[in-house]
Formats: sequence, structure tokens, C-alpha cells
Amino acid sequence: MNTITRESFAAYKALHPEDGRLQALTLEELFEHTGGRSVDYSTIKYQPKPLLQLGSSEWDCGLGIGYVVFDCVCLFLGAVSLRSSLTAKAAEEIAEAAKPVANQLTKYVEVLAAAESSKTEVATAVFGVISTIYSGSCLGAVISAFLGSLTWYNAVLYGATALGTIMAAVATDGAAEIGIIIVELATAGFLVGDSIKCEQACS
Repeated sequence: MNTITRESFAAYKALHPEDGRLQALTLEELFEHTGGRSVDYSTIKYQPKPLLQLGSSEWDCGLGIGYVVFDCVCLFLGAVSLRSSLTAKAAEEIAEAAKPVANQLTKYVEVLAAAESSKTEVATAVFGVISTIYSGSCLGAVISAFLGSLTWYNAVLYGATALGTIMAAVATDGAAEIGIIIVELATAGFLVGDSIKCEQACS
């Protein structure tokens, strides 16, 4: 179970200085409206029902990037159950949020799609995707798109918690997080499939 901290809450507010409602929100008020500091990513669902899986011929590069980024966020947060409810619309929103660093992400997609990549190489590429989004100042927009289906208070709770998890990981060499991702890969077969289709669409 992931939990929000005062530090991650403050960092999340700092990503959205123009949002007056968020700036006025206190952590105590947030807890009053969400029932506490813990989050459970398995409760997030995307509406309407997800579209059928698209073949690579029906993907463009941007949509492919959106799917891969979503997959990587799920793995990073230990929220792989979310992938089954992802819609093309949500993937498009995430792709738009990650657009400033899309060209930098393609090198990681190549590793994710390659049959010869080891689990460690795949997990390191997932870490690279998230780190690039973070260093490219896209993280706030990506998280907002990722949590687009939640009510406002829950989106703040989940967003700040996700931000805290990611900030803590990218502040290190990533070794601990990469180890966790390697374990998560056992239930994330979708990542390779999405990466292959993304690479085909982007080539």
C-alpha cells in the first residue's frame, strides 16, 4: 500500500502553481475527503470500456508512446492491474503529456521491444522512461492524465503519492526500484507487446 507524505503533497502542489483550489488545500482537508493517506491503484478504472487491442498498423507513433508510458507508470507504481482498463483516449492524453520528451523515449522503447533484452535491461529501460519524463518536466502532466478518471480529491491524493514514489526513486541510482520492476515484469506481458507495436509505428 502506498501512502502520501507532507513532502510529496508539497511537491505535487509545486507542480501546479496556477491551480488556486489545489494551493488552498491542506493535507488535513484532503484526508477528510478521501478517508486517509493510503492509496490502492486497483480501484482506478477507465471509462468508457477499453477499446479492443489495436494492431500496430492502426497505431500511430504518439498513441504507441502513450501506451508504453502508461505501462511504465503502472510498473513503477506497482499498479499493473490498471492496464486491463486502459482506453485509447487515456493513452492519447498521456502521449500528449509526454510529447516534449517523446523522441528521447524511443531509445527505451527499442530496448523494451527487443527479444534479446534481459529482464534487468527491460526494468532499467522502464526506469529510464520515468526518469526522462521527470527530468523533462512532464511528470505532472503525465500523472494528471494517468489519474484522469478520479474525483478531484482522490486525484490529488493519488497524484501526490505517485509523485513521491517516483521522486524518491529517481533521486537514487534506481537499483532498488529496478529490482522491484523486475519482479513486476512477471505479470506485465503487455509491456513487450505494446513496445513492439510502438516501435513498428514509430519506425
